[in-house]
Amino acid sequence: MRHIFIINPVAGTGKAQEKLKETINFELKDNKIDYEIYITKFKGDIENFIANKCRENVQTVFYACGGDGTLHEVINAACKYKNASIGVIPLGSGNDFIKNFNNYENFSDIISQTEGESTELDLIKVNNVYAATVLNIGLDADVAFNMHKFKKIPFIQGSTRYYLSILYCLFSKLGKNIKIKADTTSFKGSFLIGVAANGQYYGSGYKCAPKAKINDGIIDLCFVKNISRFKILGLIGSYKKGEHLENPKINKYITYVKTEQANIKFNEPTNVCMDGEKYIYDEINISTEKCALKFWLPKGVLVSQEESFVC
Repeated sequence: MRHIFIINPVAGTGKAQEKLKETINFELKDNKIDYEIYITKFKGDIENFIANKCRENVQTVFYACGGDGTLHEVINAACKYKNASIGVIPLGSGNDFIKNFNNYENFSDIISQTEGESTELDLIKVNNVYAATVLNIGLDADVAFNMHKFKKIPFIQGSTRYYLSILYCLFSKLGKNIKIKADTTSFKGSFLIGVAANGQYYGSGYKCAPKAKINDGIIDLCFVKNISRFKILGLIGSYKKGEHLENPKINKYITYVKTEQANIKFNEPTNVCMDGEKYIYDEINISTEKCALKFWLPKGVLVSQEESFVC
């Protein structure tokens, strides 16, 4: 088995990458393990790199060393190859995908990684793109899209840009007009937030879909009606903890549906985030791709949900 570590040099704060290179070399150089470190050069070069490596017809684990966005790129580049498994070493600011596992601190242990094994997990297919964790629409997606507006302001760092973008979006028009058609139901209206979830977390730890499982063959839809700015303050805490479905003060504004596929239509081109990566669509078709992800599970790490779809 060949192990290739794909490092995004700008993930998170960009400070952990050099240390990771040193750790990989220290742990593996004398262990007779076939490994390689690749530093991404620009957004999009992962696809060509993985395609060239997979043509060598060697069983390979490609580790996405970065955040959820880096994992998103590696999955979309590698999941179509039978000789490729996909792992992750968290270096991003959110790292929400690994929160779906028990003992997820082992994702940062190089020896545990190389002693791991491949398992099959679900993906969400959105038009022609795969998502590992969550697709989100609405206020939080707009916040991600508008952070660049504050990038050129001196002394404003990443977290501050994020909070400034929240304020900017809160004082803009709220709510997206959306029509949703799922397997057994359909609904429409103006929604503040909407997610189609494979995993439970997004946005640096928001537990948006507390019933979601990454190996059950099902997509969880959670849509929150457009509510007043005052009521938003009461929503945020419960939404972050994953308690919004049980909170009687806010669950009346929530539609939560489990489905294998869905069609979502917007009345205009709309900001959509997948695993933190940004897209714009006026319509999306979503389906669950059962067992489509050959995921490399480090030794000692377990999928946190007990029930699962049998591949």
